[in-house]
Amino acid sequence: MLAPRAYANHSAPSGLWAKLVHPFKIAWHRLINIGVQPSLTVWQKKRVHLLNGICCITIAIYAGYVLIFFNSPDWLTFRICLCGLVLNLPPLVFNYYRRYDASAYYSILSVTGLCSFIAIARKYDGVEYYLISNSIVAMLFFRNFWKIAFLFSVNVAAYFAVRHAMTFIKPFLYVADSAYFYNVNVLLFFMTLFFVVYYFRSENLGQEALLMRQNESLAFSLEELQATQAQLIQQEKLASLGALTAGIAHEIQNPLNFVDNFAEVGVELVEELRQELAHEQLSEKGREAVTFLLNDLTQTQKKVNEHADRAGSIVKSMLLHSRTSGGERHATDLNALCDEYLRLSYHGLRAKYPDFNASLITDFNTHLEPLKVVSEDIGRVLLNLFNNAFYAVRKKALSLPAGTTFKPVVSVSTQRAPDGVIIRVRDDGTGIPADIVDKIFHPFFTTKPPGEGTGLGLSLSYDIITKGHGGTITVESQEGEYTEFAVWLPTEP
Repeated sequence: MLAPRAYANHSAPSGLWAKLVHPFKIAWHRLINIGVQPSLTVWQKKRVHLLNGICCITIAIYAGYVLIFFNSPDWLTFRICLCGLVLNLPPLVFNYYRRYDASAYYSILSVTGLCSFIAIARKYDGVEYYLISNSIVAMLFFRNFWKIAFLFSVNVAAYFAVRHAMTFIKPFLYVADSAYFYNVNVLLFFMTLFFVVYYFRSENLGQEALLMRQNESLAFSLEELQATQAQLIQQEKLASLGALTAGIAHEIQNPLNFVDNFAEVGVELVEELRQELAHEQLSEKGREAVTFLLNDLTQTQKKVNEHADRAGSIVKSMLLHSRTSGGERHATDLNALCDEYLRLSYHGLRAKYPDFNASLITDFNTHLEPLKVVSEDIGRVLLNLFNNAFYAVRKKALSLPAGTTFKPVVSVSTQRAPDGVIIRVRDDGTGIPADIVDKIFHPFFTTKPPGEGTGLGLSLSYDIITKGHGGTITVESQEGEYTEFAVWLPTEP
């Protein structure tokens, strides 16, 4: 059927020639799409296009002959051409009603019959050569070998039968200028043969190019599949390691709690023992020895308690690191979240070190739309980054000689980015040495002294951003000058 919407998306032509040709292009496109259905395969659509195209061109040729012989004394040729024009209309009707095989058979066999009749009736008119090109046309319309072989044989047999018949059957149609028609028909035959071969060639080249593109696409897909497979294997290993880590941490936590609790109880028992001994009669030397031992015991218990607390902190961080977040994503105002955790981190540090002061600079994009994230997890990431930033500026302030002017500054900014949002956290602290900047996201890696860090904060933050939210976290730093973390979160998770 006709496709009236085929040119709905075509842009208007520019230039006089293009405007003149445009209506003919639309007409041609509508004609070759007669009977084309969306359900047809690519090859079936090409077959229908070719059938319609050959019929339209043949009708145009016969129409030209009809106009030429309209006032000619060769009225028989006029009638033959008029008959040929009419005989080439049925394939369009067959295609319109989706009888594609019938249209193909009719096109080939009607040409065979008409060309055979004209060749015998006019003799030496060159029309019989069309039977040779018509034998090849079956290859364009059918895929079944026996159908192609049958139609090929019919046309070849018709050609030799016509050449034989021309030797003893006298021409019975008027031949005014047989040489002229012979030359014209032979020329048309060679043009038809050329276009048939050219069509085969262009189809083969097109299929070859398509296969090359598909092979490249498949090769690229294979590489992606292999990379994805490797990532899945790695993630499976990490998941197994995480489960093992969580199990070990759970097992360690209970005895560690006992150690921590008994260390506290031990300190209390020492104090009780000290109070009881105060009422006992001891020599001065003996009292000094007992007091010395009790002091050592108190210090020992406090150290045990201190290191047990640190070990407990590490175990809790390990559990947090191995836990898969089950939080749901909600539309979150990142500006408010950054500001909240910046103040929380700052005031938390000032509660511990009242003499610490720093300048807080915020540069938030006021047109930033809420982003769907797990706000608790992103808050944990921001808190880690802010804590590290304040730690770095305080450490730098303490390391500078007395009288040196240094104003600690920690800044946070938000901005739009392609397909996402970027959060930047910057400080003018100690910076990160270039030789360890690639290690800071590794679990248990830390530059802080023992007791001040577990080495899991940035590792946990990296997992939350990359695995939990499909984003990225990067760092730029210059030792002694600054450190800047950039967190990119995608708009669509």
